[in-house]
Amino acid sequence: MEGIYIMIKIKKHIVGVLSIVFALSAGACANSDIVVNKSMDSDKPVFETQKNIVLDWSQIRSDAEEQFNDKTLYPMSDYIDMAFKENENKVLLIWSLSDDISDDEALAYGNEYIRAINDYAATQDFSIKKSSETSYGGLFDKYDLEIQLFRANDIMEDSKYIVNQVIKAGTDTNLQLQNNKKGDK
Repeated sequence: MEGIYIMIKIKKHIVGVLSIVFALSAGACANSDIVVNKSMDSDKPVFETQKNIVLDWSQIRSDAEEQFNDKTLYPMSDYIDMAFKENENKVLLIWSLSDDISDDEALAYGNEYIRAINDYAATQDFSIKKSSETSYGGLFDKYDLEIQLFRANDIMEDSKYIVNQVIKAGTDTNLQLQNNKKGDK
């Protein structure tokens, strides 16, 4: 049993390090178009749609962690993680959940996570369409989405993940259980 906890800790550290590398690489390429207006009134905020906006993935991550790691809002949350894979044009969302979460609850959590990430990005780039009941939003019209939802004890066994899915940009494909079963674990 102790070996499982050690493996979980190791995987958390590996995922954390990879996420930091992705966040730093995205930040290193950041462009200041979001905050800089080169007009005479540069001290005033710009609310019009701008071109070539570079998203601040560190801020998106921070906002998501604040929301989804809050046990009062998401009591079945263990921890979340995410990465922007620029070279693959993909956003990776990871959520480790409580071992007693049902599949249906996990799917609901996952859908909220996807839509929130889109909406955080839309606050930075006004050209990104907000999410809705029928759409994950404009961010996922541009980028593929890879999402992994799993119970904490299954962290090292991706074959047991609740959801381990890639959704191609613009498809708004529903989340699907990895093992095509419905209901509780």
